[in-house]
Amino acid sequence: MFQNYGAFIEKDGAGIRGTIKITGFKNGDIDLSKSLWTYQVGLQGEFLQLYTEENEYSEWIELTPDAISSTFTWYKTYFDVPGGTDPVALDLKSMGKGQAWVNGHHIGRYWTRVSPESGCKQVCDYRGAYDSDKCLTNCGKPTQTLYHVPRSWLRESNNLLVILEETAGNPFGISVKLHLSRLICAQVSESNYPTLQKLLNADLIVEEVTANNTIPELHLYCQEGHTISSITFASFGTPGGTCQNFSRGNCHAPSSISVVSKECQGKKSCSIKISHTVFGGDPCPGVEKTLSVEARCTSSLSGGFFREAVSSF
Repeated sequence: MFQNYGAFIEKDGAGIRGTIKITGFKNGDIDLSKSLWTYQVGLQGEFLQLYTEENEYSEWIELTPDAISSTFTWYKTYFDVPGGTDPVALDLKSMGKGQAWVNGHHIGRYWTRVSPESGCKQVCDYRGAYDSDKCLTNCGKPTQTLYHVPRSWLRESNNLLVILEETAGNPFGISVKLHLSRLICAQVSESNYPTLQKLLNADLIVEEVTANNTIPELHLYCQEGHTISSITFASFGTPGGTCQNFSRGNCHAPSSISVVSKECQGKKSCSIKISHTVFGGDPCPGVEKTLSVEARCTSSLSGGFFREAVSSF
């Protein structure tokens, strides 16, 4: 594949850069290198606007699952989108390289190019000088497979999807997916400041700051249409790690999970004061304590990370 990005790419030549010959004639080869050449930008299908709903009734041939994939081919199908407010994306991992339109809107180019097998590291540290090889991820996998489609472009049903595939991909593998952030995390310490909303209260207006005003709080929020279904981790004490990798420290309040679950489970949002009185006592006096929480959000429409509606071509 030709490089299509990088420094000084604008200085690379374009068009015919070498010798063009027609071979196989009895009288020898025909050299076309210095013949008169013309260039055309775009494709006939783009000029005809095959991707618009007005031109959807152009001559299309029904595609069967056993059809042999070909290059530079236009494909068309219709798909429905499940309700809700979750972000919508096209999963194009079965395709190669090309462009896509939804209801006449151009979502841009796609290219499921596979990244190199090597170069990824288990531990990533962004500190220090940055270069293009720093903190690489997904080695040996496609660099991108999901392409966002704004919900404002979509209807509940019969959405027109048109694909121009350049490298013989398989359109039967295309799917429409909804993304749901299932896991949410938060971490707040006793030394953190309280929320601004807590400070903007009636007591402060008359310059009366009470001890209750200055207690920091941990807040959890699920996106619209989702609620906190379970608490997968909670520790008040000296927990370590980061989101999806929290761990208990030497200091831990045994009631952490039960306190957070009682306060948050079944709600869209909740808040918990960072105070040992909330957790039934101080698990390690004289040590600054932190509350780390990992929770799971679910929707009444789905229990999976992605909800899939396969489109048939």
